Amino acid sequence: MAGVDLFYYIVCCVVVIGTLAGIAMMSKVKTAVTGNQIGALSILIAIVLTLWYNGILTVIPLLIVMLISLVVSAWWSTKVKMIVMPQMVATLNGFGGAASAIVGGVYLVGIGAESTMFTDITSGLAIAVGMITLFGSVVAVGKLSGKLDQKPVILPLHQLITTVLLVISLVMIGIIAWGGIDLWLSLLLIYTVSGLFGIVFAIRVGGADMPITISLLNSLTGIACSAAGMSVGDPLLIAVGGIVGAAGLLLTQIMCRGMNRSLLDILLGKTTVVTASVVSYSGSSDHISKLKKAKRVLVVPGYGMAVAQAQGLLKELSGILEENDVIVDFSIHPVAGRAAGHMNVLLADADIPYEKLREADELDADIAQYDVAIVVGANDVVNPAAREAKDTPIYGLPIIAVDKINHIIICNYDKKPGYAGVDNPLYESDKVTLLIGDASDTLRELIDKLSEDSKKADTTEETERAGKLLSEASKVIIIPGYGMALAGAQGLVKELSVKLTNGGATVDFAIHPVAGRMPGHMNVLLAEVDVSYDKLREMNDINPGFAECDVAVIIGANDVVNPAARDAVGTPIYGMPILSADEAKNIIVCNFDTKPGYAGVDNPLYKSSKVTLLLGDAAKTLKDLIGKL
Repeated sequence: MAGVDLFYYIVCCVVVIGTLAGIAMMSKVKTAVTGNQIGALSILIAIVLTLWYNGILTVIPLLIVMLISLVVSAWWSTKVKMIVMPQMVATLNGFGGAASAIVGGVYLVGIGAESTMFTDITSGLAIAVGMITLFGSVVAVGKLSGKLDQKPVILPLHQLITTVLLVISLVMIGIIAWGGIDLWLSLLLIYTVSGLFGIVFAIRVGGADMPITISLLNSLTGIACSAAGMSVGDPLLIAVGGIVGAAGLLLTQIMCRGMNRSLLDILLGKTTVVTASVVSYSGSSDHISKLKKAKRVLVVPGYGMAVAQAQGLLKELSGILEENDVIVDFSIHPVAGRAAGHMNVLLADADIPYEKLREADELDADIAQYDVAIVVGANDVVNPAAREAKDTPIYGLPIIAVDKINHIIICNYDKKPGYAGVDNPLYESDKVTLLIGDASDTLRELIDKLSEDSKKADTTEETERAGKLLSEASKVIIIPGYGMALAGAQGLVKELSVKLTNGGATVDFAIHPVAGRMPGHMNVLLAEVDVSYDKLREMNDINPGFAECDVAVIIGANDVVNPAARDAVGTPIYGMPILSADEAKNIIVCNFDTKPGYAGVDNPLYKSSKVTLLLGDAAKTLKDLIGKL
């Protein structure tokens, strides 16, 4: 048995090191994906190791439950949109807390090894912290999703209620350990009181502090798991839970520093909104000429960009500016979005190079060197009131000082205060241009005006030609790619297919196995807009039909339709199975540009005489195309 124990502890050490390495790698954009994979693999090994060591690896009911959980989580991970990722993180925090609370309760009622005072205390701690995490996470998800009021909710005697609930929870842990009242009554009380504390604690945290709340709940999840590990005597659970708890606390500390707030003030509800007076200015409207003359532009994204799914448009805008030799950087505030790293992930998803992302503290010295700032869906993190509006929740918050830049373009939904509830004097500044409305619309308008004098050819004639081809077609095959996903254009793709079908055409969708960023990516996006599954045709099934197809419509796809895969020997794409779109009688390409895809191989389709090119953001080109039908 000693050999088995030795093997177990050696693998435990490997798992712990792998978990730490994964977390360390996730702190850098370039290695984040690999770090996430290493962390996931470490946890998988931990699960299998624990089942094997305890002799339950072959227990069928347990394996069935785990398989169901695996299927549900795999389905959920493919369905969740990037914009709701913070809600997903908060939900997973809640699951971790719930699991710990269940382990603690099960152990206390006598299922497991013989209990001691130490295991009773740690079991009670697992229940208390687990329930606080569970119900705190439920409130966080509600606030993040808009189902609950995002403003702080302050109850009468809120602080007294919070203190009493916390004291009762601690007392109940002692009662469970030392006895004194019936065990089942003790369990009922600690589960109930701790859950209520989680609710009361979370409802008074406003939307502006929600990133910190999520980080803290993540830490509490780790603490609850570690306590559960102590109660059942599982050293691996103790270690991994401790790592998660410590990482969450470090992230919480970083977030507090980034917002210049005390964690205690946040937990005590001292960040309640107070009305503040601000300075008034006048506005400006010569933003296009200033952008055209600019040498350096700073883009500041916020949660409004995420809501509008406008990261693809930001990529397009930066591309247009860079074609005119403008230096474009993106400034990321530590608390922009709904969770740490939210903006980084969204911009990376739009293929904006991570070298372009600059942290807020990097810009302090040279921010005035930028000619124009473009603020997209951000408010509190650029609000100058943080420097001057004393006695408000925002006072003292480190901000991105865009007010020091010569001209500022703000693409926000409205002029209302942000989560902190403090008016933003930028909205009245004479060097600010306000483009009010949905960021995807205002950015599109900005891009269109910038493009008027660009070297790109006018596509009106091409759009009319494409519309005529589709109007006369009896068989159409639509090929979606990652560019469709970036543009959020799946709804327009559905609208196009419906319009063509109503006109008498047969419409199918050709799905390449590697279209998008993961297997099934296109299927999921099209299913979201209710495209019939029967219309989704796999490559081997649809390829023979291209020769009889009147029009093939390519939307944001490149490598998967590149004929060079058949004859460009010695290139990365050679030999790759592709969709035979080049065999169609006519081809309409709705791609952002004619640059090579990820494989780096030029696509000869772009020069074919039977191809109509509609270049630009797929959402716009599709909208224009639909208008011609």
